[in-house]
Amino acid sequence: MKKQIVLYFTVLLFTSSISAQEIKDFFSTLAKKDLFNGSVLISKSGENVFSAFYGYSNIEKKEKINEKSQFTIASVSKTFTAVAILQLKQKGKLNINDPVQKYLLDFPYPNVSIRHLLSHTSGVVPYYRLFDKAIKEKPEKIFSNEDIIPALIENKVQLSFAPGDKWEYNNVNYCLAALIVEKIAGISFRDYLEKNIFEPAKMKDSFLPKNRRLKTPNQVELYTYPNLYSTNLVNVQTLNETFLIDEKSNFYGPGGIVSTAQDLQKYQKALFSYKLLGKKELEEALTPAKLNNGTIASYRAYDKEIAYGLGWQTYTNDNNEKIVFHDGLNTGLTSILMYNITRNNTVIMLSNTASPVFVTANEALKIIENKPYKMPLQSLSRVYGSLLESGNKEKANQLIEEYLKKPDSYEASERDFNRLGYQFLRSQKTDNSLLTFASAALIFPNSSNVYDSYGEALLQSGKKEEAIKMYQKSVELNPDNENGKKVLKELL
Repeated sequence: MKKQIVLYFTVLLFTSSISAQEIKDFFSTLAKKDLFNGSVLISKSGENVFSAFYGYSNIEKKEKINEKSQFTIASVSKTFTAVAILQLKQKGKLNINDPVQKYLLDFPYPNVSIRHLLSHTSGVVPYYRLFDKAIKEKPEKIFSNEDIIPALIENKVQLSFAPGDKWEYNNVNYCLAALIVEKIAGISFRDYLEKNIFEPAKMKDSFLPKNRRLKTPNQVELYTYPNLYSTNLVNVQTLNETFLIDEKSNFYGPGGIVSTAQDLQKYQKALFSYKLLGKKELEEALTPAKLNNGTIASYRAYDKEIAYGLGWQTYTNDNNEKIVFHDGLNTGLTSILMYNITRNNTVIMLSNTASPVFVTANEALKIIENKPYKMPLQSLSRVYGSLLESGNKEKANQLIEEYLKKPDSYEASERDFNRLGYQFLRSQKTDNSLLTFASAALIFPNSSNVYDSYGEALLQSGKKEEAIKMYQKSVELNPDNENGKKVLKELL
């Protein structure tokens, strides 16, 4: 019996060491290919098997990322806001089905509940165009959560759909949820998080900043590609094109929390061991919301059907195991906390170059269970676009030819090529735009949308006869393409 136990633990240790080495090789390869820059922490059966840091927190100063490097975690913050609401529910301070108006008296929509907010089924409009008028009138003002309800009232904004009819991801929902926490708790949302989540979970390097423009010494700089055809990162502070409201606001609830990978692991462990929420409330958070017609609130992404609960997203992997997660995206930043409940495995990733974290985290979970996995690949459209932009059209064409022979060498998506073609077109780089759409047609020969876009680019370039052929091909592939039929009618 003792020999069997020793053998079991020897095999277990050997298996863990193999997966740890494979994980290390996996992330080292990603870093070398500029597909990951940031902090990663992975645990298996609740025990850490891998923790590493790649690249620079400040490229200009050559300062490397380390365990104390702090990242804005973007929409992973929504899980904290949902936990805060559910804590108040657990204490009997609110009912999740209460109307928002019960706590925010001026809120103009009587049929919207707290549940609608947390599940993104409220019908409240996003804030991106909500403050256009106010920004012109008060260009010096920094807008915050308290300004949302007055703006909805002043602009007489109608709901975009009846509460519960649809699912629509919207940051305003979580701004309002944070206001409810403040109203009930009688303290700032910042202080509530500190007292009720950060302190109990022992998250000493996490906070919600009063002003997100002011960074701590350990907070990383953010970098991104300035366009779809660049392969060189730039500091986001050098960008000219940003949403005006992002520059003029300090919203909290949907994002804003600053943390580290190590602190997020403490949060995950505290939450799923019922130290922050009871079992009933946690299960409620992880249960997919239902729409009025009885269907699950969900969306399709990464070839998966992803459901939304209360602040948490869920899907079932190929082994029928439940994965819960939330990811986040800001300009120059991506974040994810992904947890396989069935196996108690966790992947936490924070990137200050907006690395594609969902796909990577999903593959990492496979590696630690010794399952077949795919190595994330470089974007074909970006490499192709950079070659066109630098004048290497011959190399660009050669790249497409090589890809068609070996399609597992790059990641190619119809959406990315379409966006690249239109960005070239908007920038008056007409030749590059036409070459991009021509290449897209070679890679995706059965896509009606690609031929429709190609036709539009040709038409704008004054090549009417060629445009007609592309639109005809598009309609042939998709007889329901009303736009294509309309344009053809006008051209013929």
